[in-house]
Amino acid sequence: MYKRSRGEGFGNEVKRRIMIGTYVLSAGYYDAYYLKAQQIRHLISDDFKKAFEQVDLIMGPTTPEPAFKLGAKSKDPVSMYLNDIYTISANLAGLPGISVPCGFSAGLPVGLQMIAPAFMESRLLNVAHKYQQVTDWHKRMPADYE
Repeated sequence: MYKRSRGEGFGNEVKRRIMIGTYVLSAGYYDAYYLKAQQIRHLISDDFKKAFEQVDLIMGPTTPEPAFKLGAKSKDPVSMYLNDIYTISANLAGLPGISVPCGFSAGLPVGLQMIAPAFMESRLLNVAHKYQQVTDWHKRMPADYE
């Protein structure tokens, strides 16, 4: 069951990322990558703590460019990874984050990312919910799908 659920439960992109993570954590790379990454993770977390002394939430774009059409970058995984660049810091710092629809560019959806301090999921969800109450972006579809 374990083998079947892992083989069928994840798409190709998720499997690729799992394999890369497994490779980086393998014996020969642990010291070179993992320990250094932990040090950087601590620095990122400290920067967020300082920022949250002055603000309640951090908001910004979810990705550096609008969504791409389905399958458009499946042959270019590096390009897909680069679209995650804005969401990585919250993951590294262990902070709650959410992305909500906030508009369209060239007919493709744009996301608004919200990041809250540690253990402030309720604040994050309340703000995201309020945002969706006063906008209708989450109800709209890209032009190609209407």
